[in-house]
Amino acid sequence: MTSGNEILYGGDVPSSPSTTEPAAPVVGVREAQRLQTRARVFDAAVAEFGRSGLAGADVAAIAATAGVARGTFYFHFPTKEHVLVELERAEEAKIVETLDTQAPAPDDLLSLLTLLVHRVLAAEERLGPVVFKDMLGLHFSATRPIEDELSEHPLAGFVIAAIADAQAAGRVSRDADPGELGVIFLTGLFALLAIGATASLDRYVLTIVQGMEER
Repeated sequence: MTSGNEILYGGDVPSSPSTTEPAAPVVGVREAQRLQTRARVFDAAVAEFGRSGLAGADVAAIAATAGVARGTFYFHFPTKEHVLVELERAEEAKIVETLDTQAPAPDDLLSLLTLLVHRVLAAEERLGPVVFKDMLGLHFSATRPIEDELSEHPLAGFVIAAIADAQAAGRVSRDADPGELGVIFLTGLFALLAIGATASLDRYVLTIVQGMEER
C-alpha cells in the first residue's frame, strides 16, 4: 500500500534535549494510526465492491464498516476509483514478484507472456469476478483517475522489460518500440478479460508474439 506524507513539525529547534526527544515517537504513533485507519478503509471498500460493484458501492457503508466518518474515506481516497487503482497495483506487484522467480529464458517471450496471462487469471479467482471486472473496466472508463497511466503499472513495466530483453536477443524487430508494444499487449489482454473471452487468450498471446518477432 502507498503511504501518505509524513507529519513534519516546523519552527525553531528547542535547545533542551528533553523537549525534542518525545517528538519522533509522537509522529511515529500518529503515522501508524493513520496507516491503520487507511488500511481499514481500503479493506472495507474492497469488500463493499465485491458485494455491490464499484457503481453500487456506498461510501457511507464503507465508512461504517471501517468504523470511521464518511469524510475519512475521502481523506484517504479522493474517489472509489482510487481504491481500485491501488488494489490493481498491489495485485500486479504480486504477479510480477511471482514471474521474477518463475520466468523462463528471457528470449522466450511466448512462454513468458503465456505465464503472465495465467497469473492474471489466478488473480481473478483470488479477487472474485465482480471486483476483477470492475478493475478491468476502469481501464476503459472516463472515471479512471487521470494521473493513473497504464505504463506506470508494475505489470506494464515487466512486460515492456521482457519485450526489450527479447529485442536485445534478436527475437523482436529492432525497429519496434517495447513501450508501445507492451501497452498494446496489455490493453488487448484487458479488453479480452473484460468481456470474458478467456478461451481466446492463448491464441491472442501467440498472435501478438508472432507479430513482434524479427523476420
